[in-house]
Amino acid sequence: MRCLPGRSGRPASQPGNPSKNRRFARVVGVGFACAYLVLLVYNLTKPLPAGISVEGPLRPVDGMEFMADLTFQVGQERRVEQRIFDRVISMIEAAEGFVVIDMFLFKGQYGEETGLRPLARELTQSLVEKKTFDPDLEVWFITDEINNFYGAYTSREIARLQEAGIEVVATRTERLRDSNPAFSAFWRMLFGWFGTAGPGWLPDIINSSGRRVTARAYVKMLNFKANHRKLIVTDKECLITSANPHDGSSLHSNIGFVGAGPICGDLLDGERAVAAFSGGTVQDWPAYPAKKTQPGGSRDGGEAGPGQGTVQMVTEGKIRSSLLDDLAAAGLGHQVDLAMFYLSERGVVEALLAAEERGASIRLILDSNKDAFGREKNGIPNRQVAGELVRKSEGRIQVRWYDTRGEQFHTKLVRVAGPGGVVIMGGSANLTRRNIRDYNLEADLRFSLSRNAPLALAVEEYIERIFTNDGGDYTLPFEAYRDESWIKGVLYRLEEFTGFCSF
Repeated sequence: MRCLPGRSGRPASQPGNPSKNRRFARVVGVGFACAYLVLLVYNLTKPLPAGISVEGPLRPVDGMEFMADLTFQVGQERRVEQRIFDRVISMIEAAEGFVVIDMFLFKGQYGEETGLRPLARELTQSLVEKKTFDPDLEVWFITDEINNFYGAYTSREIARLQEAGIEVVATRTERLRDSNPAFSAFWRMLFGWFGTAGPGWLPDIINSSGRRVTARAYVKMLNFKANHRKLIVTDKECLITSANPHDGSSLHSNIGFVGAGPICGDLLDGERAVAAFSGGTVQDWPAYPAKKTQPGGSRDGGEAGPGQGTVQMVTEGKIRSSLLDDLAAAGLGHQVDLAMFYLSERGVVEALLAAEERGASIRLILDSNKDAFGREKNGIPNRQVAGELVRKSEGRIQVRWYDTRGEQFHTKLVRVAGPGGVVIMGGSANLTRRNIRDYNLEADLRFSLSRNAPLALAVEEYIERIFTNDGGDYTLPFEAYRDESWIKGVLYRLEEFTGFCSF
């Protein structure tokens, strides 16, 4: 039986012209590839939102203090020294005009772990009680989307804050550059339009709430983007730290700096910038209260006078440029100390080697990258970077591993001491491509001090204490976690270069 002809004279069931189909497919493929490349390049290099990647003015130190949380062993006994969030809560209680908080991880109970401090609940309760007692107090809470599983739900902690009248701002990280550009370009083209909320079928791996989340939320998570800042500013003082109000992180070792003065105004301005590009209500954003004069005659809002110790805010990529400048100035007669959770950024690795070649003495205290909230990690990137530094310096760069036992050495601290003084930098930023190359949101403080300044002495005592195991069993020798695996070395370099990794 013959088929009826179509208008073209071909049988109706015969497929169209194969050559035309192939041409059409090529056109579509080329168009898709061009759009993908445009998105990749643009979102890798696009202008940052206003107020991001800032190196602030030099401010007087104004008696700022160094703080440290430590978990360590003394023989068979575990010791826990936790001060940072006690100070955060006391700052909230003392506030009279406003509280602005920016915290990365803000999560309650983690799994069935025992012995964890309920930091998220304590912080939530403190804020809610303060707002209830003083309804006129202005409170902003800025955080990362990870705490709502990238928009899949509203966590109980965030819901309580909102019910109390506290403005919660979930950072719009899509406004930032793409740290994992090869994936993120696909996400922006194909998945970013559809949102992440709704009935889900996948488990919430970030919080053991029993709820299910959408596959779209998991896909968004693979962008590996974060507001990683950790700070609080009130009308009385400010604190910047490496610590998170996260129950699973409550035994981590961390550092922080706390004090008052014009630097708090700089941190407050930095947070206004984040709230502004994330859709927060910033028309009535508070201003840090001015003082008539600062010690040494410096007026609030002005730069520090000559000969004083100074502090400045550095964020995002300016953290890297400041650190590279400090390392470039280090040579014979300088002591460089790093205490760091993650160390992987290639510019920093090369600058450390160059400083050692010029005669600087370099010591590293690193997390061994083996513990992650009950799961075992593979040691990347720290073991590979440490091995490279020890090998290339022929053992002159000294490395010790913090002796973690389920928790993490979560500190982010750099000290460069020379004949003319000491530079100290610390806060939220790990020394990785994502943290210090204008991808994540990060905030550090950089101090320039005399060697005998109280804060300089406190940081020096902290480094010496844990590097030399003074009064406890803090650190292990390099050989304890030495890793010569070339496969892991290649994997580290690939992950660092592409951004397809969690560090």
